[in-house]
Amino acid sequence: MAEILPVRPDAPDETAVRRADAALREGEVVALPTDTIYGLCARAEDAKAAEKIYEIKGRGAEKGAPILIGRLDQLSLLTRPLHENIWEKLYLLWPGPLTLILPAGENISPLLTGGGGGVAVRYPEQALCQALARAAGPFAATSANAPGEAPLTGAAAIEERFGGALGLILDGGILGEKAAPSTVVDVLGETPNLIREGAYPFGVVVKAWEGV
Repeated sequence: MAEILPVRPDAPDETAVRRADAALREGEVVALPTDTIYGLCARAEDAKAAEKIYEIKGRGAEKGAPILIGRLDQLSLLTRPLHENIWEKLYLLWPGPLTLILPAGENISPLLTGGGGGVAVRYPEQALCQALARAAGPFAATSANAPGEAPLTGAAAIEERFGGALGLILDGGILGEKAAPSTVVDVLGETPNLIREGAYPFGVVVKAWEGV
């Protein structure tokens, strides 16, 4: 059974953040409430831990996994150098429920990029994800469910389904029953390409890229 700790996603206590930080640094997979739904999380720089996520979910790495950051400057750990005008757009758009596909850096594991040239990154507004990413570094987060199943909405269901394989579960209550996923936009080209519609208006991204 996995350890379960209660947490307030909007105002996490230091104990929960420290315990999750320690678990991630030990190479464990941690389940926690993200800014959208519960996620299975591992440090982005730990390829073995990222592999564990896919083993737990029972799927391959062909789709990759989004990486959550706690500060914009952490992008330098994940992407190739970005042009100044891209940085200006990112400051306008983030934080929020917006996942952007950016040019992947050389050190990013193919397990997280799906073997492609882009890496999906999100800078969430939620205090828990920000605090943990600042403490442990950027972390990969993929939905807490097996392929073909709906995302699990609470700690008890996650413990029942995956508990033996997890290092820690942060219990933030029931989450995700009606929550919209993050909007996913590919910005590798000259114009934004909508991959998945979600909680963040795609039109705002388009306007930022057009300089409107």
